[in-house]
Amino acid sequence: MLKSFLSTRIGITYKKNPLTLTIKETIELEYPHLIEAAKKITGNHELHLDLLHYSIEELYNKPNMKSIVDSGGLRFYLVRIMMTQWRSKSGPFYKQFGDHWHREIPNNLIEENEEHLDIEKIKELLKNLNWYDSMLFKTFTEGDHTYSSLSRDTGIPRTSISLTVNRVRQYIKQNLYI
Repeated sequence: MLKSFLSTRIGITYKKNPLTLTIKETIELEYPHLIEAAKKITGNHELHLDLLHYSIEELYNKPNMKSIVDSGGLRFYLVRIMMTQWRSKSGPFYKQFGDHWHREIPNNLIEENEEHLDIEKIKELLKNLNWYDSMLFKTFTEGDHTYSSLSRDTGIPRTSISLTVNRVRQYIKQNLYI
């Protein structure tokens, strides 16, 4: 039953009984799916294979590795390790590879490529909006607020604030350099 489930559900065709596969064979069968998961987790970053291989190495260091594989939880376990390590700024993967995806951009490159905001143009664009959208956006941006703090201060629901601010941001982006 497990064999037919795995072959129909995730496209794996086994030459052996899936319950008698070695850990290496199970990883080899799951490897294409794990590569896709690593790409999704990293946003197709060049370090996706390093992240996957780090996770496999972590699996091999676990004393209960065989029970994880035998339970059918290999893919879930490895994806969980990859997600945790990719998002962590203090984990071992970040310490080893973090400078590769969090490099500082030199100031001269920022100035060359950055278009300067035209504050007067933004103020004109805000005048074209209804008073609620305009005032809420100004209050949010000028008051050093988060959505939650502005919600507490004004009594307006957080969701309403976030939708309005995002809608105004999108409007400004679309109309700023026309």
